[in-house]
Amino acid sequence: MKLLNVCTWFFGSTLFSFQEIIKDDDEKLNGLRKEVGEKAYSAVVASLTEINEYNPSGRYVTSELWNYKAGRRATLQEGVKFLLDYWKRKKKGML
Repeated sequence: MKLLNVCTWFFGSTLFSFQEIIKDDDEKLNGLRKEVGEKAYSAVVASLTEINEYNPSGRYVTSELWNYKAGRRATLQEGVKFLLDYWKRKKKGML
């Protein structure tokens, strides 16, 4: 839960403008790195980068289809295939 509280505190701040690049010498980022470790720091940096990439002016979170087996974003074709397979199994009563 500590990570969740840190992320809520961090994302709630107005630290970054919509065109700002995440800096390595940032006070809050370095404090986060020291307080909760490198993994949490990397997760926050990745999240901020993605939020800025997808909607830099709004700073709101968007949903994304993810391919967990490949460890990357799913393609449109993968999403359609998954939905069709799911629908077929649901229709046959397998779910």
